[in-house]
Amino acid sequence: MILWMILTVMVALAAVGVTIPLVRRYEQRPSRADALEVLKTQLAEVDTQVAGKLIGDTEAEALRAEIKRRILTESRDTEQPARPIPHAAMPWVALGLVAIVALSATAIYAMMGHPELTSGTPAPEQAASAAPDAKHPMGDISSMIAQLENKLAAQPNDAQGWQMLGWSYMRTGRPADAAKAYGRAVALDPGNVEYVSAQGEAMVQAEGKVSDDAASVFRGALKLDPADPRARYFLAIWRDQQGDHQGAMNDWIALIKSAPPDAPWVAQVRDYAQTRAKELNMDIAGKLPPVPAMPAAAPGPSSDQVAAASQMSDSQRQAMIHAMVDRLADQLKANPKDSGGWVRLMRARMVLGDKDQAAKDYLAARQAFAGTPAAQAALQEAAKSLGVPGA
Repeated sequence: MILWMILTVMVALAAVGVTIPLVRRYEQRPSRADALEVLKTQLAEVDTQVAGKLIGDTEAEALRAEIKRRILTESRDTEQPARPIPHAAMPWVALGLVAIVALSATAIYAMMGHPELTSGTPAPEQAASAAPDAKHPMGDISSMIAQLENKLAAQPNDAQGWQMLGWSYMRTGRPADAAKAYGRAVALDPGNVEYVSAQGEAMVQAEGKVSDDAASVFRGALKLDPADPRARYFLAIWRDQQGDHQGAMNDWIALIKSAPPDAPWVAQVRDYAQTRAKELNMDIAGKLPPVPAMPAAAPGPSSDQVAAASQMSDSQRQAMIHAMVDRLADQLKANPKDSGGWVRLMRARMVLGDKDQAAKDYLAARQAFAGTPAAQAALQEAAKSLGVPGA
């Protein structure tokens, strides 16, 4: 009898300890915050595409409106239900209810239970059915994509909607679906070179090579815009796959020569062409244009400045450091085509512990190099190595 009493008290105390936290205020799920970050990133990338003249203002406004609508939907807090019992009294109510349940359960088990039986392991199918599904922010993102799919099922003639769906598929690792969505956008707006070129890139990602069908899509893009660098680059790869190595090399060299002086993707194309030249035993040293000279590094502090800094207080020194960082930020606003400067700025923000501003600088850097995947990939790699949020 004494053992039953001890066990009953222990069960009641354990149940109270588990129940009391359940009556505390319910915190917002982290998955909603993750989904909001994804939506904000998508909103920033729309600005990036506008800056790179990849989409028009009308298309951009439609995309922004759709993403902002989703942001409002995700960020809307649910109304807290009214509580007839004061919040301070809830733990005591929980204590009473749990004690009643624990005592009742113990009494029923004492009369009807079988303590001599050993616990068994449930069958695998039972365990699988009992286990709750894991929560992940991708679930919310998938639901957003599903909403867009449903919208397009009702309005299938929305070219901008299909473009946005393809864009979403590409960023969630579904290039085959992205190619189909871009194809629908192209069918509705065949004169949009961005739709055509994006469809070709999605096909390459899905197939792992530049297929004949993808090459045909890229040729269509060049008919709309003979200078489209993405189409020219992938068509050169297609020629290389077909065995026309010299023709492919000539195309890459021509692409490098025709690139704007500040195009950051030129370095990646140059490296790729040089690597293929070595593999094919080609000598292209005299055919490539010279590498643009790097801007001179900013001079370091003078001995007088170092001596003056050593006499400063901690607050004065911090103010000086922040002023230097702000000056670098202002320089990048005036000349945003400086990938090295953006990396230095992100590094400085992280050293100062300003992670939020570092994330904003990363998005601004990506916007500055819109339409140049190589530069954006390099910036992303640098941001990841620095631990910048959102990279």
